[in-house]
Amino acid sequence: MCVIGIDEVLRRVKDQKLIENLSERELNNPEGVGVDLRLGEVHEIIEGGAFIEADGPAGLGLRKGVKTRLLAEFKKGRKKQQIVEIEPSKYYLLKTVEITNTPKDLISIPYGRASLMKSGLFLIASKVDPGYSGHLVFGLKNFSDFPVRLQMGARVCNLAFHKVEGESVMYRGQHMGGRIAIEKEERQV
Repeated sequence: MCVIGIDEVLRRVKDQKLIENLSERELNNPEGVGVDLRLGEVHEIIEGGAFIEADGPAGLGLRKGVKTRLLAEFKKGRKKQQIVEIEPSKYYLLKTVEITNTPKDLISIPYGRASLMKSGLFLIASKVDPGYSGHLVFGLKNFSDFPVRLQMGARVCNLAFHKVEGESVMYRGQHMGGRIAIEKEERQV
């Protein structure tokens, strides 16, 4: 699997809507081979009870996530964006401003930005499969002993694209579109 260069990423952004709502900075002055995505929403977990059932004779397993509450969100066109405080030892769910539309021949891998890591924040992410379309959702944990303030619209991750060699199966899961959590029990698709 090879990493796709920034020229190809930007061409696909323009021609194929690979990423929607990409910032002017990334469109006109990107760095490296990936593009930075911005903080669109911050959710805190307010109720547990999550479980993941194994697949069995009845079919694919049941899933249930956590209940969340929206703490802050990016407002397009607003000059001064909201700031949210990320408390020590707490775990949050984040959603990007941008929407990705991953074609059959690519996957993407998000990497947390060094500025987060140097502040004690760890971005928890998974690869983005071919066929996924929507906002990306990440976990965020503050491993420091101090609160960290994040402003909505801040760059939080870098997304690198990789070429798929051979066949791929298009994503069809329940998290399509950028769903934050499965609050009620559902069977996987």
